Amino acid sequence: MAPPKFGDMNRQVTDIFNKGYFFNLFKLDLKSKTQNGVMFNVSGEHNTETARTFGSLETKYVVKEYGLTFLEKWNTENVLKCEITADDQLAQGFKLTFDASMVPNTGIQCRFNTRIKRFRLSGVYGSRLLKMRSQNDVQRWKKTAALRSAFQADKVHVETNIDFDTAGPILNGSVVLGHMGWLAGYNYVYSTAKAALTKNNFAVGYKAKDFTLYANMNDGNEVGGSVYQRINDRLETGLQLAWTATSSQTRFALASKYQLDSQTAVAAKVNNICQLGLSFQQILRPGVKLTLSALFEARNMNAGGHKVGLGLDLEA
Repeated sequence: MAPPKFGDMNRQVTDIFNKGYFFNLFKLDLKSKTQNGVMFNVSGEHNTETARTFGSLETKYVVKEYGLTFLEKWNTENVLKCEITADDQLAQGFKLTFDASMVPNTGIQCRFNTRIKRFRLSGVYGSRLLKMRSQNDVQRWKKTAALRSAFQADKVHVETNIDFDTAGPILNGSVVLGHMGWLAGYNYVYSTAKAALTKNNFAVGYKAKDFTLYANMNDGNEVGGSVYQRINDRLETGLQLAWTATSSQTRFALASKYQLDSQTAVAAKVNNICQLGLSFQQILRPGVKLTLSALFEARNMNAGGHKVGLGLDLEA
């Protein structure tokens, strides 16, 4: 079995700490699939702290006979995204993805109005110059593109990503080796504009049937570790530790999740600054899941600052 990618080496612990928790948010997710295999995912959320509302629409289509996946996405910030993935086409275990996005209205209106005032009295030449400046603005719309590749075999998982930036390409890569449950991984980010490594991370771990161990060092500055254990079919726990050299600060957190029955789960987590998070998930009916979560400042319950969240997942 191939080892996981670098970002998933500690996935069991991150899931138990993050899944089912969202604070100051009201979320709605709707997933559906047509008869010809096109998948739709509509999501929306409202942040009660910032009064910001955000939504997105995603479509996905898989052509299995050619190993191709097409994904298009649009959100309320007017970001358009297109992603094309070819899986197992060039070689077995090799995946190639091209990702591009564009923000059509990036600052165009503001610059356009400024130039109208500046060239209003410039006559014929001013009008031509205004037109040329407007076309240049269109060319400056914010665009991003990335080329990602991944290869996995029995004992290795390699990723190489190239983000095409206006200042220069950014290389992001990782390699994970696995043998008899042991894992060792390295991740880097190299900026060609700065001609330097901006990230330099190492990680080791061990994965057994009912528990995992994980340790990491990020940029030579932060050292961390975690432990995950599945005690039985219903109860699982996780522990996270981290220490930062520059501030000599130590952080730790403990989380647990208990499956009451096939349709109900409760979870709790607490950290070293006495923040207590609670989560309740209930499957109301097939395809409908309700999530309630809350974060309490346990050091001073009367001071306020507590946060709540509600989510509803619909799948048809």
